[in-house]
Amino acid sequence: MLKRTLIVLPVVAALLMSTTVAFAAIPPHPKWQSSAKEGTWNHDNYSFQNNMWSCPQPACHKQTIWANTPNDWGVESNMAAGNTAVLTYPDIGQFFGDKHRVSAYHLIRNGFTESMPRHLAGLSAEAADDVWLNDWGIEMMIWVDNIGRSLAGSTRVGNATIFGQHFTVWKYGNSELIFDLNHNEQSGETHILASIDWLIKHHQVPANATLTEVQFGWEIASTHSQPADFKISKYWAHTQLRR
Repeated sequence: MLKRTLIVLPVVAALLMSTTVAFAAIPPHPKWQSSAKEGTWNHDNYSFQNNMWSCPQPACHKQTIWANTPNDWGVESNMAAGNTAVLTYPDIGQFFGDKHRVSAYHLIRNGFTESMPRHLAGLSAEAADDVWLNDWGIEMMIWVDNIGRSLAGSTRVGNATIFGQHFTVWKYGNSELIFDLNHNEQSGETHILASIDWLIKHHQVPANATLTEVQFGWEIASTHSQPADFKISKYWAHTQLRR
């Protein structure tokens, strides 16, 4: 038994090392980083935001966002153990400023590859699009990767199939609508325009709605009171107006 133990221990150590690498901390010299509550960097037609919108409060600890490009950025977040309400939404976004109605667009879509510390006990976070309409009056989220987040308090609107993917659609409060993907996905595309069109068809969003902003990031409620690293290794967003 002793020999078997000696053989297993290096394997365990190697696995621990690989986990550390997979969720590496802030890189040594990113082009930008900030621990400010509303730290923001505009770069390459995108806006990177630390977005600690529900802080300060006792459950909020430190959060640092860093970025090199839209395909290389992340955040190290430390939020209280056991907390269930969203505290922060570190994100990348594009602002459209309600210049056009949604109906004027032929395409609103993005693609992502993201990672969360999914084996961290007590993690409560999800990766999601956050889409704002009508001058911030309507919020539509598309949840694609959920670890420990609940939709308690939401009302089920229906089921939607968007480009072959199946979602349950929920409404929270008066103006937040959530597409919850029926499986976790760390890499893929979200079809934002088709999702808005579904809401219009089902009388949840007015047909004359305008596009304010499109964001992608993580809603973070808890990291079990320890620093946890989230990373994007690919992100793109495409929009196209109808001719």
